[in-house]
Amino acid sequence: MPLEPDPRQAAVLAHRRGPLLVTGRAGTGKTAVLLERFARLLEDGADPEEIVLVLRSREARDRAREALRERLPRALPALHVTTVHGLAHRVLAARFRELGYEEPPRVLSNAEQAALVRELLEGEEPARWPAYGALLGLRGFADEARQLLLRAQEALLAPEEMAARAEDRGLTGWLELASFYRRYLDVLAGQGLVDQAGMVWEAASAAAGAPGPFRHVLVDDYQDTTLAAERLLAALEPESLVVAGDPEQHVFSFQGTTVEPLLGFRERFPGAGVVELETRWRSLDGPALEAWAAPHGSEELAAVARELRRIHVEEDVPWRALAVVVRRQGPELAGILRALDDAGVPRTVPERGLSLPVEAGVAPYLLALRWLARPEERDGLVETLLTSELVRLSPAQARHLVREARAAGGSPAGALGRTDGLPADRAREVAAVASCLARAAEVAGRSARDAFRILWRELPCSGRLVARAQADPEAARDLDAVVALSRALEEDGDVPAWAFLEAFEAGAVGAAEAPRRPAAPDAVHVLTAHGAAGREFDTVVVVGAAEGDFPSLSRPEPMFDLEVLDRTPTRSERMRERLEDERRLFLMVLARARRRALLTVGDRHPQDDGETTRSRFADELGVAWAPAPTVPAGEPVSVAEATALWRRELADPAAPPHRRLAAIDGLLALGAEPGRWWYQRDWTDPGTPLREEVRASASRLEILENCELQFLLGQELGLEPRSGHYAWVGHLVHRLIQEIEEGTLPRDLAAAQAEARRRWRADEFPARAVSDSFLRLVTEVVLPAWFEEYAPAPAVATEQRFEFDFEGAKIRGYIDRIGRVASGGTQITDFKTGRKRNAGPAEENLQLGVYYLAVGRAEELAPFRPVRAVELVFLRDRGYRGEGVARVAMSFTRGNEPAYREAMVERIRQDVARLRRLYETERVRPNPAANCRFCSFKPLCPIFPEGQELFPPARRTGDARGGVEAGAREPATAGGGAR
Repeated sequence: MPLEPDPRQAAVLAHRRGPLLVTGRAGTGKTAVLLERFARLLEDGADPEEIVLVLRSREARDRAREALRERLPRALPALHVTTVHGLAHRVLAARFRELGYEEPPRVLSNAEQAALVRELLEGEEPARWPAYGALLGLRGFADEARQLLLRAQEALLAPEEMAARAEDRGLTGWLELASFYRRYLDVLAGQGLVDQAGMVWEAASAAAGAPGPFRHVLVDDYQDTTLAAERLLAALEPESLVVAGDPEQHVFSFQGTTVEPLLGFRERFPGAGVVELETRWRSLDGPALEAWAAPHGSEELAAVARELRRIHVEEDVPWRALAVVVRRQGPELAGILRALDDAGVPRTVPERGLSLPVEAGVAPYLLALRWLARPEERDGLVETLLTSELVRLSPAQARHLVREARAAGGSPAGALGRTDGLPADRAREVAAVASCLARAAEVAGRSARDAFRILWRELPCSGRLVARAQADPEAARDLDAVVALSRALEEDGDVPAWAFLEAFEAGAVGAAEAPRRPAAPDAVHVLTAHGAAGREFDTVVVVGAAEGDFPSLSRPEPMFDLEVLDRTPTRSERMRERLEDERRLFLMVLARARRRALLTVGDRHPQDDGETTRSRFADELGVAWAPAPTVPAGEPVSVAEATALWRRELADPAAPPHRRLAAIDGLLALGAEPGRWWYQRDWTDPGTPLREEVRASASRLEILENCELQFLLGQELGLEPRSGHYAWVGHLVHRLIQEIEEGTLPRDLAAAQAEARRRWRADEFPARAVSDSFLRLVTEVVLPAWFEEYAPAPAVATEQRFEFDFEGAKIRGYIDRIGRVASGGTQITDFKTGRKRNAGPAEENLQLGVYYLAVGRAEELAPFRPVRAVELVFLRDRGYRGEGVARVAMSFTRGNEPAYREAMVERIRQDVARLRRLYETERVRPNPAANCRFCSFKPLCPIFPEGQELFPPARRTGDARGGVEAGAREPATAGGGAR
């Protein structure tokens, strides 16, 4: 909906030319008015290519894009909503020749920059570093130097100026740093590279003196920017420049940002107007504040989880309007995630890469990468590695191997190569892990990404995780975490393993989205304090509101602080500045709440004098601490929850009889209607067979092979939910390919990409961000892959329909592509838009087998005989070593074709007989060995707890002759009935 502005916001919207500064406290609508200004500029006829909105982070950018798409009445091909680095990249890509580059410079990722800095430092002559020569080989020194290089460029401090100021101050060690700074920039220039900070500086230089690409520039969160970004905005010289910020919300100084551009805006941009917003839209008097103290941290987290459930149930607040804030990543984050999971509270971790380091699923792989990247630490890592999920030895067994390694004259790390006294199965696992790590070590010095691929494919724990994930939700979550780690490696892992680990541990990489619970878009947001910036919620719960977190005064000082080039602050001055930073951060977090903010603390170490570790900031606000409420475990907070609790107790045969009787009374008091509960009635009998004629397709037979119950409910009774966005994307891709092959669309990649964008329907997806992600996947990965592989040689048939008789049944379907083979005959291709990782061998794929038999048996396919090869092609995956697309294929020879044909005919014969038997007997049973991960019918399946009968009939033991007395039943079938 359009914004209904107050008078001061209206002044911002009416601004036409020149610079304008918008200020205001938290909740006064600064971001909202910038979004509205963006939308109204478009509605007034401004060219979308000439408007840009600059946000502080990628998360804020994504939220703004979503808000604008909902606000604007029409779809636009592109919205220039970006970060400062995105803006700089655009400017530099357009004007790189002004800086003497022959082509746009490549921007280093953080991991690549870390690797380059360490490589350069290791190559330095210690003699050139009188002060720091002994530190050149240390990881910590390299990271401090890397940070200095970024901060210096963000502050527009050239090496020569750094050296001059250091000499004036008598800082001889800084002269060494300035000299290295110059060499670093020379190396980047010589290789056509820039780092993240240098890109902004270079863009500012390139933009100076030339017409800028944008007429209207809008910037949010200007209190957290850099001098380089300020220079870039000035160099663009837009027709209108509107920046918004609040100096009281400057909380990112540790990232090199400064409030100076905001405070000095009118001096830097003469004639700038100023509008101060005063209306508090979020909360007139601020949120209501409460504070709870629990005797222990575990009780604190349990109280938080239950309070979130209570707010959602009793106050009807959506999950997505609730937030839990922790000070930083660490034990508190891991603890609250576990507490929410245990309480059944849906939660999401929106910050990119936030939860990855604390996810249990990635721990074995990070441990293995540390083993590969840091040989000097292996003696200290070996016991941890042996007792981890990687090897699973007991602590006693691990210590035994370490003692044996030492007794043999080796180092403790040599224990990984020993199997003395271990059971055979454990010995094999130790040998397998040692062999895998040895192979991964061969590539770890070159590429963390390649090393991880070996670890994933060969470590025994990978297979165990995949197997458990089929049925265990926690294992499925662990698998999602490993996938997130792999994405981080795909993005930043083309560097040595040590460089990736250093950047990962410093938080500079790992920006792949953290794993999130499937099917839970309405979820509680779990954020760090800094991650809460720019967001808004009904209720915010601040966990761990204690000294040491709020405020956190123990953060280590940077080794190289640019401030010392001007003055040397005293320790007390630094502490006062940090305390003010922490106070602003704390107040910013509380200001995220519209209605209520709750502080919690677990008093782990109460003092003898009655004082505790509770945050001083709560006292400053006059908040009184109250004991955290305690409730019996499992106490319901709604009628629905009480009904479910008593139904479970009533159905539990092991529960005491009086408890079960009490549960009946409770259910009656709640007005429960057992007649409406599922699984209490037999299947209805229509009196006629399900089918008079047996018809099948490859997909129907695959589902039948997996589980008869899934086949009946989904295929025969039509209870399968509406196809999701994955299926819609697959259908769109297949349709585009068909039209290109038929000549309806030109055989041109750009035209196909444009047509995909034209046909795109964002409402098919659960969120706009998901839609954008899949649109990029289709246009930037899938379609280019198809054109690269198949566009040069047109198919002889596409989406070819077939039908043939098979022992009284009719088999029908469509073949995606039939292509010619140079040696004669054809190749059958089936395109997939999913991943290859779950695909088995081609000779075991039923779909390819049906297509193969169809060409041989269906008369309409006679022109395409003989079939020389079959293949599944995964258009979103790259092939081995990145060559071509990933595929599962099989070529036929005189040696293998007869056996393949015979095996496939027998397999389909058994499937058809099974299907005919199902129609005749109308009796189906779930398959205990089925792949149930993506099944929609678990609540209807007696294999799963939620699908079992609430009142199972009593079973009687057989008589002395082994018979079964009247009243006993066969094992429960689907729906709890006999049919």
